[in-house]
Parts: sequence; structure tokens; C-alpha cells
Amino acid sequence: MLISKNDLKQKFQNPLPGQGSHIKMAPSNRMEALFGMRDMIPFAKKSAVLILLFPENEHLKIIFIQRSEYEGVHSGQIAFPGGKKEEADIDFVATALRETFEEIGVESNKIEIIGQLSDLFVPPSNFLIKVYVAFSSEKLDYNIDKNEVQSVIEANIADLLDNKNKYEKEFYAGAMGLKISAPYYKVNNVEIWGATAMIVSELLDILTTN
Repeated sequence: MLISKNDLKQKFQNPLPGQGSHIKMAPSNRMEALFGMRDMIPFAKKSAVLILLFPENEHLKIIFIQRSEYEGVHSGQIAFPGGKKEEADIDFVATALRETFEEIGVESNKIEIIGQLSDLFVPPSNFLIKVYVAFSSEKLDYNIDKNEVQSVIEANIADLLDNKNKYEKEFYAGAMGLKISAPYYKVNNVEIWGATAMIVSELLDILTTN
């Protein structure tokens, strides 16, 4: 699957599918968790992540990171570059770009922001995530901060679209001390679940809408 930058930009001008896409890949306890924390959402911590897309060998590819192991809810999970908004960030785009540079060394002048996805609230960590999409016309070089990132994973969008790569199982939810049943994507020998899978689900729905 390969889509031009201009066609990608156009797709992000359409109404976003939002929760309808998120729920397809949501953990089994999501609605219960949202209901229990509904009054906290306006006061949630603010963050931003960046989806990086680039073409290679007639494929549209997407970049994930594997977070380093640490004492926290999302230790070792597959994610997008990003993090908490800081006072010095002029807006959430600045947050996403700064975090991407800090975590994997991709400079903002190498990429172009082409769209935004729906916000996503993550109950386990009490974060409200702004999601931006960026495009590079060529494969990027990485300079990984090993304190935060174990590795960068490049995956084909076509593999994520293939239903043969979708599964469901129980995941151990880190600091929560719970096992949670959740759907996930398995590509490049990694399992993508939780908030990241929910964001991917919306992205795929947008990319496959005329």
C-alpha cells in the first residue's frame, strides 16, 4: 500500500472516526475504566505523540518505538514517539516534535506534519494524548536515547491492514497488577496493543476511506 503525500493530506481533512475506530482495538476493560474516570478527563495530564510515515520499496511504512523497561504502567510497550507537554512547548505539535527528536533523533526539518487524529484518554496513566501524523519522503536516520527507547520498529501499513496479523489475548498491565484481555496487531515479531493499537486502528480506517 503506497499513498502519495498529497493524498494522505486530503484523507486527514475528512471527519475523524474517533471512538468508533478506537473501540475496535480497545482492551476489554476500557469502557468501564472510562466510566470510572469520566470526571477526571478534563484534568488529565496532557501529552502528544507523533506517527511517522514514509515510503520504501512501494510500501507505506510507519515507525513505532519500544519503550525501555522502567517502573511504570507502559514499561517495555510498543508506542509512538511522544510524551508530556512542557511549559516551554508553544503547542502540542511542538511537544510531539520535541519528544520525537529527544527519543529517536529525528529532526523536525526532516518531516512534515500532514494531519491530526482524535484525542485519546488513557486511564491507567491519566494522560490525554494529542496525536499528529508526519510524513518523510525518504527513510529516516535515528539517534536513539537508550534511557527511553529500546529500539525503533519500521512496519508496513499493509501488514497492519492484514487481518491475519490481528489477534487477542491477555496482557499483564504492568503497575496495575492486572491481566487484561485485548486485541493486538502482531507485525515484525512485536505485539501492538492498548492505546497504540487504538491509535493505529483510527489511522488505518482513515487511510482506507475514499
